[in-house]
Amino acid sequence: MIRRFRRYLVPFLLTTILFFHAGLSIPAAQQTPTPVTLKVILYPYLSYAPYFIAEEEGYFAEQGLNIEYSKIRDDSAVQALSRGQVDVWGGLISVGVLNAMERGAHIRYVADRGYFAADGCPYFAMVARKSLVDSGELNSPAQLKGRNIAWYRASFDEYFLEKVLQKGGLKLADVKYIKIPTPAEIEAMAKGSLDLTITPEPWVSRFLKAGHGVVWMPVQKVVPDFQFGLMMYGPNLLEKNPDAGRRFMVAYLKAVRQYNQGKTPRNLEILANRTGLDKDLLIKACWAQVHSDGRINVNSIKDFKEWALTNGYLEGPVSKDLFIDTRFIEHANKVLSKTN
Repeated sequence: MIRRFRRYLVPFLLTTILFFHAGLSIPAAQQTPTPVTLKVILYPYLSYAPYFIAEEEGYFAEQGLNIEYSKIRDDSAVQALSRGQVDVWGGLISVGVLNAMERGAHIRYVADRGYFAADGCPYFAMVARKSLVDSGELNSPAQLKGRNIAWYRASFDEYFLEKVLQKGGLKLADVKYIKIPTPAEIEAMAKGSLDLTITPEPWVSRFLKAGHGVVWMPVQKVVPDFQFGLMMYGPNLLEKNPDAGRRFMVAYLKAVRQYNQGKTPRNLEILANRTGLDKDLLIKACWAQVHSDGRINVNSIKDFKEWALTNGYLEGPVSKDLFIDTRFIEHANKVLSKTN
């Protein structure tokens, strides 16, 4: 009887142990994050490429995130983000956002969304009328005096333009400010009523394709590695649900790493579908550079901030603690380092 008992005891114990361990490991492997819906401001622009990739490749879904997209205009986005009406906004560096932070709005820059790599392609540039360059009338910044130039006031455009003018010993008052819609600039340049414009892709490529404009001054030649695009979180992710903010960042940086693989067939397919841009244009266009780890060039933001203060555009100094929060990219990089 005892021998029969021992005969069955060992298999029973082994089965029990295996079952116990399986019971511990299976739920952990199958554990999925609690579903969360996030509201994200998004436009069908090339600069939002990592968002499109994260959506199409299921990276948001992996993190249990359902993304609701909004097309709130930039001039309303600051209030919408600070009031919690949206959760994420990826925009350009701006005086408006910095002023909102100075007034106490709980908005923070949390990740890189685009910078001008010193050795990169001209994603953002000063485009000049081709006839002026061909004739030799526009060979140096000093020859910008009296020229008709399109730019946005109190913005990165103006910051960049001032730095170019300084190279020629000029000031903003030495050039003529032109304000027309970007799509109309190509025709204005063709007619000769516009000499230069400051514009990003895909408009740089469109000017070149039209044959009336040439890249006269790539931005990175003047402000290399400048941080022009930034992802921002509001109070919903900074305070109320930082876990969702961490999960969004994991998905975003995973998409950035795929984006940084370049113009692969899959990336081109996604961007053509989501932006409506022709694949040939996407292939020719310069894609914005984004750090794979999401790090932000803080020094370039400080320089922009000092310029804005000097010109009277900012209401206060806006300390580093007020405008940046790195905890989300730090978490995401740790998570992604374990999966790579």
